[in-house]
Amino acid sequence: MKKKVLLLISLFLLSLVFLFFGNNRGLDKALLLKGGSFIEGLKIIHKKNGTSMWTLNASRADIIEGSDRVKLNDVVLWVENKDMTIYSPEGFYNMESRDLTLNGKIKAVTKGYTIITESVEWNQSKGEIKTKEAVKIESKKFNVEGVGMEADSEQKVRILKDVKATFFR
Repeated sequence: MKKKVLLLISLFLLSLVFLFFGNNRGLDKALLLKGGSFIEGLKIIHKKNGTSMWTLNASRADIIEGSDRVKLNDVVLWVENKDMTIYSPEGFYNMESRDLTLNGKIKAVTKGYTIITESVEWNQSKGEIKTKEAVKIESKKFNVEGVGMEADSEQKVRILKDVKATFFR
């Protein structure tokens, strides 16, 4: 009799353990990703019509409680159709709008030139990149410096003020 009771209690406890640990699919996403949670080795690939548009890598992503934003560390963003790689020590990614803000010494490298600034805001849906900080664009043929920059999806770049340009022969 005691063996049967112990067996029933054991089976009951075992089934509770399986229900608790094995059925997290029904839990709300907010319960699984609370503030204080983080992801190491984050990789986000954004595709449009089956084609990869950009890939974001970060060594760590800290989830900000009560927000759709994620703080990123050691960001590397590869924009495939522009063949550009952007490096930044930190940034913030909005999971809802998919907008990205980068901070620190930012360096964007492509075949013909390098862009250096301290902060960048990327509105992903509009394809616009903006900064209010000092900007330096360096290439073999020219260097441009100024304060503030706007770029659109058609690759039109505008330096907003205090523009200095040097052209090389």
